Amino acid sequence: ITGYISKNCIIPFLFDEIKRNYPEAFKPESPLWRSLKENPDRYIYDAVKKGVELELPPEIAAGLDPEQPDLLERRKEWNKPAAPEYALPTEIWREVVERRNRYFEVKAKIEKGEIREINDFITCNLNILQFAQDAVESIDDPVFIRYFYNALLKITILDPTCGSGAFLFAALNILEPLYNACLQRMESYTQEAPKGKYKFFEKVCEQVRAPIHPNLKYFIYKNIILNNLYGVDIMNEAVEIAKLRLFLKLMSCVDPDYNKPNLGLEPLPDIDFNIRCGNTLVGFVTQEELSDALTFTVDGLLKKPELKEKMQVVADAFNQFKHIQLTYGDDAASFHTAKQALEQRLRELNETLNRYLSSRYGVDA
Repeated sequence: ITGYISKNCIIPFLFDEIKRNYPEAFKPESPLWRSLKENPDRYIYDAVKKGVELELPPEIAAGLDPEQPDLLERRKEWNKPAAPEYALPTEIWREVVERRNRYFEVKAKIEKGEIREINDFITCNLNILQFAQDAVESIDDPVFIRYFYNALLKITILDPTCGSGAFLFAALNILEPLYNACLQRMESYTQEAPKGKYKFFEKVCEQVRAPIHPNLKYFIYKNIILNNLYGVDIMNEAVEIAKLRLFLKLMSCVDPDYNKPNLGLEPLPDIDFNIRCGNTLVGFVTQEELSDALTFTVDGLLKKPELKEKMQVVADAFNQFKHIQLTYGDDAASFHTAKQALEQRLRELNETLNRYLSSRYGVDA
């Protein structure tokens, strides 16, 4: 369930973000949709395709025409368990017939080019994750790859009741192959083109090859954990378990090198500001909610510019904190300075917001 929900939230966001910046890639006859029309079966789940290539037995096929007389008698066999070569577990013939009809209906829509929006994949229950993976791996368009990678960097996944991190791990498993495919395509483009043609790709590839990263998979996981995953839970124990699971996921892709300091292991990222203990039912959830609340009083309107500036300062400090972890390696001084600055600014912002929130409810703070 976590995987189903996650992929049907994450993939549409990525494609909508790319479409906003690069609409040319989503024209009806573009390679993106052409690849879908040319191979519709690739994006229909195997469970839906079970047995559709077989001819129905005569006693079952006899009831297919709904206009014929004695329909109930002709469909009497439909209520019996279906043969295993046709059916999924527990299916009766009636369910097999409905599933087959749905398969042919969806396949016809794809072949006619009626599926032109990423959200249609959810409506038709198509393999949206395979489509995204194929788009990155097969479309020969460096602009599309660049915007896809930028969308991956931009997406933020927040679980407001993260527990031990089930949804966060589902998101991690969805994003990892997409990151990997993008980086492989960037590497391929930079190797085939003259130096300087794809400056953005070259810069990213240099980051990947930096000696502070043990391998590509570690780089990808670290980027996802720092840039994309956020969680809150009211139980401190659950938060610590979620962090530990993410750290173990990172460590699982590293081979220790006994000839290097610290066995060649890069310091684990600090995700204290990504996975936090807190109560999501209390306080302001978004900047927009705070902005709306400030408009109700004269005092709030006066504080609005000050709070906006403080929030921007916190956002800049957090971005700097993540940047240091992704690029500076073991520069402990820069890391501690950035963390202390971020903690101080968060503390000041929280105190200001808490005072304003308490005043709204007539509580002394």
